[in-house]
Amino acid sequence: MRRRHWGLVIIALVLALVLAALLGTSIGTERIPFLDIARIIAGMVPGMEHLSGGLPEKWITIVVRVRLPIVLMALFVGVGLAGSGASMQGLFRNPLVDPFIIGISAGGAFGTVLGQVIFNQMGWGDSLYPRMLLSFIFGFGSVFLAYSIARRGNRLPIANLLLGGIALSAFLTSATYFLIYFFVENPTEVIFSLMGTCGNSTWTELLWVAPVVVIGSIVLSFYGRDLNAFSAGEEGAKHLGVDVEKSKLIILAIASMMTAITVPFVGIVGFVGLIIPHMLRRVVGPDHRILIPGSALLGGTFLILSDLASRALTDMIIPLGIITGLLGGAFFIYLLIARREA
Repeated sequence: MRRRHWGLVIIALVLALVLAALLGTSIGTERIPFLDIARIIAGMVPGMEHLSGGLPEKWITIVVRVRLPIVLMALFVGVGLAGSGASMQGLFRNPLVDPFIIGISAGGAFGTVLGQVIFNQMGWGDSLYPRMLLSFIFGFGSVFLAYSIARRGNRLPIANLLLGGIALSAFLTSATYFLIYFFVENPTEVIFSLMGTCGNSTWTELLWVAPVVVIGSIVLSFYGRDLNAFSAGEEGAKHLGVDVEKSKLIILAIASMMTAITVPFVGIVGFVGLIIPHMLRRVVGPDHRILIPGSALLGGTFLILSDLASRALTDMIIPLGIITGLLGGAFFIYLLIARREA
């Protein structure tokens, strides 16, 4: 019965994701029907070019070169952030943990800007690779430092973890703006990119983000049983046969990598890893074997719709981080109030 319920949930989430992707690709200054979008996408397959025959060339250009990379980037970023959030909440045994809150996003942003500054100062041209590398290093380093600060012997007081993460986020954010203020020639462009946007996404960028997110999500899903065991505490997980230190390191590294890889391309998109797992947990329960893949699917849907809202609500493009920040901040306050009254 439980597996049947899980199957129905996954089917519903896949259908919601497909519908959100079609909406994100259809809606814009030029409205394109769903069926024509399907024909254009099918026509991208070698040997199937005839399926998009007869459609306006303008529509094909808009879908293939503009909207589809944006929608897919929002999808993979949502998958990565929500999957990371679900795994970290299981690892730390608390639904208030989120890659944004405990400093991974701020660390990734600092590493991204630092890489750009170093290469620009040296005159070495494109800084994509060092930006990605430093984003991961500082993203992983921030969560490891927050974890080390918060740990008290064999205990991990969650309040200490959250406070440590918030303090690190504040410090790294200030350090990031210090670099921007003194060393970046065009600070407005960098600040806007850090506020979160998928609007400039390209197929080349997707080739970096998509494999990391897909492989990372698959690996985290395989650690669903270990994360279930962590609900009994680290000692309890050891008695259940889990190699605790190895599992923690792998889960933290992958969650950090999946979060940090998004920052050089779309900036800081907060609270997705907080909202989505918490919502889905109410439907499927705390079992991470379904919670992680389900959160990934729902996260992709959520971020596609958030990106669509950022483009469609006004004549101006609202940074994606503002949309998720408003929703996530309100949700975080609700969770704190609910836990206080429980």
